[in-house]
Amino acid sequence: MDSALLDQIYEAAAVPETWPRVLEQLGAMVQTRHMALVVLDVDRRVNYAATELYRPVVQHFAESASRHDNPRPRRALSSGHAGFLTDLELFSRAELDRDSVYRELLFPNGLRYAAGSVIPVPTADILVFDISREDAAGPFSREEMGLLDQYRPHLARAALLSHRLGLRTASGATEALQLVGLPGAALTASGRVLVANPLFEQLAPRVGTGALDHVQLASKPAQEALKLALGAAVGDHGATRSIPIPAAEGEPALIAHLVPIRRAAHDIFAKAEFLLVLTAVVAPDAPLTEMLHGLFDLTPAEARVARGLAAGLSVEEISLRGAISRETVRTQLKGVMAKTATTRQADLVRLLAGASPLAPAVS
Repeated sequence: MDSALLDQIYEAAAVPETWPRVLEQLGAMVQTRHMALVVLDVDRRVNYAATELYRPVVQHFAESASRHDNPRPRRALSSGHAGFLTDLELFSRAELDRDSVYRELLFPNGLRYAAGSVIPVPTADILVFDISREDAAGPFSREEMGLLDQYRPHLARAALLSHRLGLRTASGATEALQLVGLPGAALTASGRVLVANPLFEQLAPRVGTGALDHVQLASKPAQEALKLALGAAVGDHGATRSIPIPAAEGEPALIAHLVPIRRAAHDIFAKAEFLLVLTAVVAPDAPLTEMLHGLFDLTPAEARVARGLAAGLSVEEISLRGAISRETVRTQLKGVMAKTATTRQADLVRLLAGASPLAPAVS
């Protein structure tokens, strides 16, 4: 991956005004100048950032979203694919030709082919990275989607933070943490808390500060994953930057998102190197399996194992359905557990299912 582009993606997380420049570069990778980040909330309100050429199309969609029955996000989620998909992988050409978004928005602007990636977040809103291009350019290829997939986990974390900021830039760290509306703290490279909001402080003792004001997670696997992530380079595929924290009695599971602070974002978070934002996982509103795929860099094979476990299948059943050996499934399962900082299969299943807090232990 392009380290300079990764820095710009994380800059956009805290400085949303820079998203158009990031989208231009991502679009150029797949030969288009039409790309947008679209936020759809539970009330069907639309917020967005887009490249200059695509902005009028997306603006028209935002103004008319309530008139369109847009099945693309639903079908993308139900496909179970953790990544970018072309519309032709989800629909027939005849279906797309009848679709109101195509007929009223894309075709009149000379656009015929579209693709994208849907990223659910725990708040039940949906983030969509949407791309389109002209008829003469031809349909998007699977190889082009693979190029974008490399950046998807980073895009997911950055877009989540931008969404919580309302796609606007805060004037300082305190204001930013208030706007985010989620438990959050600005950290040094070593994990020392520089500033935190009251929601973060209310998570104690599961999340809090320990010796020398360093962030402390009560879950030992989560704490170890956080330590490794703080010391890893931004583009390190082995670093888990979205860290699950198991449910506790009376409290839901959490996901801690570690967002590197890059470039102009340092003007807001002075002296900080990371922003730690926590989201609660509450079933059934959070489509957690799909969300974890995007956040934890799961391979397609690992994603299939995760979906099988979330559906209640055993290793043997996943092996039979996928026509692969049990040893292969176990190897893929180990990869999923390593990337989600879980140490037991039961904990992983609970996390994937978005289960309610653990019941009290029976004595």
